[in-house]
Amino acid sequence: MAEYAQMNPGKYHLGYRFPTPAMVDSQPMDADVDHRISLMYKHAVVLGRTVYVGNVRVTDEKGITSIQSDSMYKSGVNQFDTFADFRKIEAAVDDGESITALLTYGRKILQFKQDTLYILDVSGGNERLDSTHKHKGVLHPASVCRTDYGCAWANELGCFMYDGKQVTNLLEKGGRRVINEATWATFSVIPMIGYVRNKRQLIVVDDVTTNGDGSIYLYDMVTSSWTRGSAGTFADAAKTNLTHDANGKLIHYTGSTMLEWDDTADDSTAMVIQTRDFDFGHPGVRKKIYRVHITYDTGNAASNVQVKFAADGSTTFDKVFKDGTNFASNELATANGWQRAELKPNTSSEANNIYSFALKFTTDSTVPAGFKINDISISYRLKSVR
Repeated sequence: MAEYAQMNPGKYHLGYRFPTPAMVDSQPMDADVDHRISLMYKHAVVLGRTVYVGNVRVTDEKGITSIQSDSMYKSGVNQFDTFADFRKIEAAVDDGESITALLTYGRKILQFKQDTLYILDVSGGNERLDSTHKHKGVLHPASVCRTDYGCAWANELGCFMYDGKQVTNLLEKGGRRVINEATWATFSVIPMIGYVRNKRQLIVVDDVTTNGDGSIYLYDMVTSSWTRGSAGTFADAAKTNLTHDANGKLIHYTGSTMLEWDDTADDSTAMVIQTRDFDFGHPGVRKKIYRVHITYDTGNAASNVQVKFAADGSTTFDKVFKDGTNFASNELATANGWQRAELKPNTSSEANNIYSFALKFTTDSTVPAGFKINDISISYRLKSVR
């Protein structure tokens, strides 16, 4: 019997065969012999002691073969290698899309197609269409995964989570985008996604093939925050899906080489940390920024971390801070344990009558592996509305 795992989406995998007379005599069969079929499939899941397969090549008992890329079949209960033509399940007929991945959550099956997600409820032993989600499909099975919180997936429009009740776009928070559409669309090609169990984090790699540059976005489910990883974080090569080994480590293969996700800190000469554009909940109100406090640690080594700011959505971070507590020449001072730096705008008018404010941390040399930021606080005042 075939293994139910993430498989090459371009190939069919033989999982089922015609029952022989001996099989018919040795186990109960609820399908008439004339209805039995042999299947080859691209995607499969097991739920309720039943196998569900999607995007199939079907051969009937007369030897006639047909490709049914948009169809799903289910086996009999506890009859994992026996299928019948009347056990066909079609969430949508002739929608022009092929099934690209299957996932289960609770008593639901998530059927992904290129553009559309169909969620089927199989409770009660019967399948019914629970909901349809346009533009939530995926192009590759490596773009979906399970987490402690539900099922997660990514496409060129966003990164999504299904918790058994609703689909949420993780690129949105409090009714606002935290990563804009153009940035994500430029990043995402055919993304692959994996779940870091011990830290409850999602890793989204830009592309599962060679068309990206190996950059990533990391989503922390505890803090609901995103971090961008630079090019080369993953190899710019054809990759398998991200999965877990026997020890729960997140792994994938590039060629014949197995690679394990390792987020242990290293020295870096290319560190860039950029905050979002803060409007402090009042996008249409002018503000004055007085100071920024940063609690950080460098592991008793020179930080080589420079901090500058920008205002009103500018992407040119050329505005600087005065020398102050644990901060001089635009750079955070060496810290052995948590220290607090106070940063005041060098030119106060550049931080006055602004609508939004953002920080950027860069390096002019090597940032030590021990560099950490614990918190950032910004002192500001809303200006009167004229």
